[in-house]
Amino acid sequence: MAPGEGLSGDPQVRNERRLRLLYGERVDELQSLTKEQVIEKHDAHVEEARSSNMQGVRLVWLERAQVYADELARRETVRQGERMEALTRSLNRLTWAIAIVTIVGVCLTAWALLSGA
Repeated sequence: MAPGEGLSGDPQVRNERRLRLLYGERVDELQSLTKEQVIEKHDAHVEEARSSNMQGVRLVWLERAQVYADELARRETVRQGERMEALTRSLNRLTWAIAIVTIVGVCLTAWALLSGA
């Protein structure tokens, strides 16, 4: 929703805004929106739902708002998955480092015992 496009009293402005909101996006377009744009569109749909007097129309607006809420949830899931992958890589490297240090420690201990030190 652009600035100044709130719940206008002008029916033509309001109808044009509704048409833009109902147009929606293709999946690639939806995924290319910034987080702020997704939130803005979600909030605009919720505002329209709140201003509707008809239950069926309200549900259409809320269903469209759910698309944006789902996109935000998908993005968060992807971010968490990326963080988990990074954590897994870090833990794997740490495990290898501990294994190498342990092997070196065992070798040094065995060498010290065998050399009679």
